[in-house]
Amino acid sequence: MGHGEDFRWIRENYARLQEKYPDMYIAVKDKQVIAHDRAFGRVYDKAKASVGSGEFAVGYTLSGVLLGL
Repeated sequence: MGHGEDFRWIRENYARLQEKYPDMYIAVKDKQVIAHDRAFGRVYDKAKASVGSGEFAVGYTLSGVLLGL
């Protein structure tokens, strides 16, 4: 599975992710959240340590009402 599919998964599951990880960056690999934090650098470092040279997707989930998606 490529990181493009993980970006799609983030988009398709955004409302659920938004509830669980408000105002946080999330890293996703194979449709699983592998790291989350309010700081991008920490999420990236945790995800990179987890997957090594593999690919992963990073997204940001806003808190509040989901608009226009």
